[in-house]
Amino acid sequence: MKYICYYECKEEDLDTIIPKFQEMIKLRETGDFPTGITPTYWVPGEIHGFTIYEVDDPQQIIDHYLHYFPEMKLKWKPIIEATDFVKTYMKKKKG
Repeated sequence: MKYICYYECKEEDLDTIIPKFQEMIKLRETGDFPTGITPTYWVPGEIHGFTIYEVDDPQQIIDHYLHYFPEMKLKWKPIIEATDFVKTYMKKKKG
């Protein structure tokens, strides 16, 4: 399943978060964490952004969250392709 993960943090936590971010690049290879399918985007002038992930097991979200806890606030939202939604909607509408 694909998710968009929004993050935000405080500027004073950046010196703690950046090493965790660099470590996460290697940790993703273990399979215990979500796979990033986009780069991690940052909103200039603010301390928040997002990444789109592929998640094979809900435990990966928990492991990812705990890696960045308590410095980062993360919000995970499942996403689906619009064509899948339309296909299902039309099928339900007929039935």
